[in-house]
Amino acid sequence: MKIVKIKSSDYKDILRIYNVYVQKTLFTFSDELMKDSEAIQLTNQGIKYAGYVALKDQVVIGFGIAYPFREEKIFNRTIKLTYFLNPAYLRKGMGTKILNHLFVELKEKGFKEIIVNISSLNKPSIEFHKKKGFVECGFFQNIGIIKGQEISMVWMQKKI
Repeated sequence: MKIVKIKSSDYKDILRIYNVYVQKTLFTFSDELMKDSEAIQLTNQGIKYAGYVALKDQVVIGFGIAYPFREEKIFNRTIKLTYFLNPAYLRKGMGTKILNHLFVELKEKGFKEIIVNISSLNKPSIEFHKKKGFVECGFFQNIGIIKGQEISMVWMQKKI
């Protein structure tokens, strides 16, 4: 398995992987499948800021993408991340490898703060981020309902 820079044609794989989570979990903040146009936009953000895919036998099994936390200039040192792995490859070190590549590139580009938001129901992701040095910096309780279940949003932050 290896990590490579994201390219525009990877949007189809990003769409495929992300939509598994929409269909089978409560971990995304959407109950609608991602559209091609949204996956293309996300992929383009990864190309512009920082983005990587994990490959196994030349098949994309995961991705990590950085994009602006907010559009206002005052936040230009802070970046937001999203990443997902094919569920069959969780807990095999690929998330750590993707994250490490993102850390290096984002630090080189002058970013100082990384922000992630996670479904409170996604305990493995919260624990993963804690192990990687993220700290909880916000919590919005019961702000959404997905598949009939209330969800909360955990915000975590890491200095790089």
